Amino acid sequence: MADKAKRFLEELFVAFIKNPKQLPIEYQKWIEEAGLYQAVCDYIAGMTDRFAQDEYKKLFYPYERV
Repeated sequence: MADKAKRFLEELFVAFIKNPKQLPIEYQKWIEEAGLYQAVCDYIAGMTDRFAQDEYKKLFYPYERV
C-alpha cells in the first residue's frame, strides 16, 4: 500500500507541475511568492485522503464520476 500511495502522490505532483492552471486560484497566486514546487507541495500536503483520490480521478479518469 505504501508504494501505491507514493506513486499516487508522485503522479499528482507531476500533473500539477506540468499544468499549474489545474490548481485552485489561491495556489496559483502562491506560486508567485513561494515558487511552483512549494505551492504544489503545499496544495497536496493539505489534501485529505479522499480529496486526493478525487483529484486523481479528475486528472487521470475525467469521465469517471467524482
